[in-house]
Amino acid sequence: MISLGNLYRNELMKIMDRTRTIVMLGLLILVVFLLALGQRWILVAGAPVDLWEFAAGCTHLLFIVQLFTLVVAGDIISSEFGWGTVKLLLIRPVSRTKILLSKFAAVITFLLLAMAVLLIASLLFGAIFFRWTPESGKALSALKHLGTIYGLYGVEVIVMASLALMLSAAFRSSTLSVGLSVFLFFAGAFLTEMLKAWGGGSWGKYLLFANLDLTPFFLGYDPPFPGMTLGHSLTVIAVHWILFYLIAWWTFAKRDVQ
Repeated sequence: MISLGNLYRNELMKIMDRTRTIVMLGLLILVVFLLALGQRWILVAGAPVDLWEFAAGCTHLLFIVQLFTLVVAGDIISSEFGWGTVKLLLIRPVSRTKILLSKFAAVITFLLLAMAVLLIASLLFGAIFFRWTPESGKALSALKHLGTIYGLYGVEVIVMASLALMLSAAFRSSTLSVGLSVFLFFAGAFLTEMLKAWGGGSWGKYLLFANLDLTPFFLGYDPPFPGMTLGHSLTVIAVHWILFYLIAWWTFAKRDVQ
């Protein structure tokens, strides 16, 4: 039997060997560079005073990481059916459950890689274009803040990647699964804001997209709707994540290959 580790390495190689992956990571670095260049030489007023402020500002670019991860997750299963390679994948002596787990693990690895690229690029260009602050206390505090932001946002991306994986398992078209994943990414935020404006807090707090952002509970912000707590949001997230994965497993395990 093929081990889960071998399947994982194979799936990761599929992701990393694609030109699309190199382009996405390269674009991420380019965006950080242009942001640093613009803030340092063009938008001098209000520019960060040191690399830590610049790196903190770059956390707003995490939505790009999420978009790229949704593209990878939304394509990772449906592309196998589109290219016809799913037959080669399923004739091997390995369960579909292991295949699905290996694909999900490969998506999470890409997410961690993209986050690492963003963080390293923001620190590197922040050090080049802005002042280095040598105080160890400030550096430690800044790194802790960055770790909190990246970690909490990572939870959100993992849940959305599970949704994209489910859609990828449900549809044979990569264009449809990726497009729908990206649409739901933007539509979820829009729907949350509409419910806030219309006072739909009584049931809006059960909406997945309203619970994905956990930063209010750690950084002192107000949650989107009254009555929301960390435990409530984690429960909503966990229920949806389990549901997404179960649907993805059921769809992938039961699908006939022609």
